[in-house]
Amino acid sequence: MITVLFDTETTGLLEPSINDISKQPYIVEFYAVKIDDQFNVLGEFETYLKPPIPIPPETSRIHGIDDAKVASSPAFADVVDDLCNFFVGVHNIVAHNLPYDRSMLANELLRCDKLLNFPWPPNHICTVEKTKWIEQRRMNLANLHTFCTGKPHENAHTAKADVFALVRCYHHLKETYPERF
Repeated sequence: MITVLFDTETTGLLEPSINDISKQPYIVEFYAVKIDDQFNVLGEFETYLKPPIPIPPETSRIHGIDDAKVASSPAFADVVDDLCNFFVGVHNIVAHNLPYDRSMLANELLRCDKLLNFPWPPNHICTVEKTKWIEQRRMNLANLHTFCTGKPHENAHTAKADVFALVRCYHHLKETYPERF
């Protein structure tokens, strides 16, 4: 089975879903890796995205992405077809706090009228939810990475670094606790 692990960096946090789509944050960085059951990398999808609003300074301080960094980047609508093709044939989608990243992706798809046509994988795995048993609470990715690898997570809050930290965690969790994954 093919699995995609992904992460987003955004212009802010999600608003309640009752709000108009224009009030929701935008993705400014998207990274996904496609792997097989042996954790061989089959493909990558990586892009910065230029949102139609300024990136708030408080979110830039978290992920290091500002308006200048994305000035020449494509809009989400410019990459959506390639992203759809990347997800074709995928069985599992994995993210650390999947509801957030999936909602961010869904909002962007909705904005360009592609939500209903997106090839969502049938199996959705949230490593935040699946690992609550470890500390009896939600773990951030840095703590989960330390638990799984014994090493700190370097370069947190860049989409690619977060995804590869997640790959290491997911690999460890699947091998060590197969009954849970």
